[in-house]
Amino acid sequence: MRLRKTYMHWTGKLWWVLGLLIWTSCSNTKYLPEGETLYVGTKVTIQDKHAPKNVRKMLEDDLTKAVVPKRNRKFLGMRIKLSIYNLAGPESKSSTFRNRIREAGEPPVLTSQLRKEKSEALLANILENKGFFYPTVTSTTVTKRKKTKGYFEILTGPQYTVRNIYFPSDTSKIAQDISLTAKNTLLKEGQPFNLDLIKGERDRISRDLTERGYYYFKSDYILVKTDTSIGNHQVDFYLTIKEDMPISASRIYRIGKIFINPSIRMGRVRQDSTEYTKYYEGYYITDRRNTFRPFIFKHAMQFQPGELYNRTEQNRSLNRLVSLGVFKFVKNKFEPLENRDSALLNVYYELTPYPKKSLRIETGVESQSDSRIAALTSVSWRNRNALKGAELFAITVKGGYEAQAGGSVQRPGAFEGGVQASLSIPRFLVPFMDIKPSNMFVPRTIIQVGYDLSMRYKLYNIHSFKASYGYNFKEDIRKEHQLFPINITYVKTDTLSTGQAEQVNFSNILFTGLIMGPSYEYTFNSQAAGLKPDNYYLNALVDFSNNILGLVQGASKEHPKRILGTRYAQYLKFQVDGRYYKHFGLHENNIWVTRLLFGYGHPYGNSERLPNIKQFFSGGASSLRGFRSRMVGPGTFNEEYLYGTNEYIEILGDVKLELNTELRLNIVDFLNAAAFVDAGNIWTNGEDPRFPGGAFSSSFYKELAIDAGLGIRLDFKIILLRFDFAMPIRKPWLPENSRWVFNQIDFSNRQWRRENLIFNLAIGYPF
Repeated sequence: MRLRKTYMHWTGKLWWVLGLLIWTSCSNTKYLPEGETLYVGTKVTIQDKHAPKNVRKMLEDDLTKAVVPKRNRKFLGMRIKLSIYNLAGPESKSSTFRNRIREAGEPPVLTSQLRKEKSEALLANILENKGFFYPTVTSTTVTKRKKTKGYFEILTGPQYTVRNIYFPSDTSKIAQDISLTAKNTLLKEGQPFNLDLIKGERDRISRDLTERGYYYFKSDYILVKTDTSIGNHQVDFYLTIKEDMPISASRIYRIGKIFINPSIRMGRVRQDSTEYTKYYEGYYITDRRNTFRPFIFKHAMQFQPGELYNRTEQNRSLNRLVSLGVFKFVKNKFEPLENRDSALLNVYYELTPYPKKSLRIETGVESQSDSRIAALTSVSWRNRNALKGAELFAITVKGGYEAQAGGSVQRPGAFEGGVQASLSIPRFLVPFMDIKPSNMFVPRTIIQVGYDLSMRYKLYNIHSFKASYGYNFKEDIRKEHQLFPINITYVKTDTLSTGQAEQVNFSNILFTGLIMGPSYEYTFNSQAAGLKPDNYYLNALVDFSNNILGLVQGASKEHPKRILGTRYAQYLKFQVDGRYYKHFGLHENNIWVTRLLFGYGHPYGNSERLPNIKQFFSGGASSLRGFRSRMVGPGTFNEEYLYGTNEYIEILGDVKLELNTELRLNIVDFLNAAAFVDAGNIWTNGEDPRFPGGAFSSSFYKELAIDAGLGIRLDFKIILLRFDFAMPIRKPWLPENSRWVFNQIDFSNRQWRRENLIFNLAIGYPF
């Protein structure tokens, strides 16, 4: 009987899908104008074999994309947006709702929009630009059931290749400098003729010359003459300089005077005033109110008077001024000073500062289906020029509360709050050293002090006092380093003796002691350089505590040592978070994301385990979304399954592995959908009698918890609301041959839904 019900259930779904496909297909052509057909796409076929097979395939793809019009977009084989457009009907002056639906759709692409002769000429031109100088292009259309497809058949003929490249050979200085760049040429003997490479070569020469002081030179002043008469389907390239090129383009310019005005106000016309201009180590600075100390411009600027103009140095100067973080707008201009013997450029920088002081308020809400609701608010006061050296001083006060309104397992309410003060200085402050990196970004020295309080109602209070000194610097726009040679954290835990404390177990998160040691963090983010079809993200962290001190004192678990009367933690910790973003389709929100996160902590010497604030957890809205927050693991341990109790407040571990994959699709406008699978767990480093089965071992892969789910995201640009529904599909605490739980899924069972269906509400993407 159960098998018959399942068969009928899925048969009904298949009939529903089939009906939707038939309706969608019919609706695509039902509302076409009289005499029109729906244009359903283009097929380009290369008939001859002058080009290799792989080249022909790429050419066919490129040529197909070039033909217009483009067919209506499909999703799962259906033209859903076209169906929505037809469903809305004609535009209405009285129905705003109908028009909104119509705008969310897509009008039909009509065959009358296809211009065959124009498309044939376009395809021939593309082939000629790739070295197929004598192609033949013919086209036909085929119509069936009011749907038309275009077919283009092509004979490419032989592809011409490069025989020789000749650079300018006259005796002028600019011709000699162009010839000196020949070693970097994009044009190579034997390669196919390609117009894009020729354009790229002209741009390359222009870039190289602007690095040598030719401020006014442009790529348009280079001509690449092509000789196709040499036979054997080959060409020769002759690079020449335009005869009517301006004289200024052939002159080498040096930097004259450098003027900096850091007090330009928006909406006001600049007024030069020599009265308030001061000369400082090569720079003329106009700062009427002495808002900025002049040395910050010396550190930011890459130009010095008398140097050759260099475009890279110009861009570096602009970028470093921006990265100071105190200027909203940064503009510069060059004014030439020419005579018979020299050519100089006076440089003017006009800087509009941000408001010096600002207040920022941030708030967030997170919820899960076990009736827990968490809210967090932070308030930051910032001074962008605290000591007149572009220093950023900030004080942040934060507070959050998590409460449980219901559910079968009650957890005490939690409060987290704190205050932090930080000073970010835009240069390296290293004792006895003067380091001045010359890349695009200004390095920063960061000094931080703070206090955090974590409270569980009537159970415990955890006090954390922190101080750190370190550096933040970017190698380029994608690569960032954070090195903190000094990190000091003192943690003090107060346990509260109440009746409620006897009903729960929080022994695994108690720690009082000192954490001291360096940390280093590296971040690589390819998306910072602009979105590409394939993007990568990597974050790696190394964190040490009291390694040298423990070695000197001979600390061990049997004979723990103290400093200033306080026991200290000793450990090594490593963490790697790697992500791959695959963009597809036409919308920027169509992404497939995969993440691998691995963390490993090794307590030794003075410590039996990592301090609680350094341990890992798993489960929750940005982790394993089909499991309760901070309640997964360690290993095969599950308190309720083993003992039938729910005493632990949260579970922490020394080792963590997590894998996530998520498919994100744009549905319409701000509405996005997602399907995801999460896998992972935490483990203890060594056996812990409180958590049997929790130790990390070579069988870790058999102990992964896995969930799957669907999500809805509302992307309003300034905020993204995320609704995720997930359920466990593998429970590692069950017997080894029974951990996959597909056969237990029963959406109709209320008890199963309450125990297994997890709803997560959060702000922002999980990764």
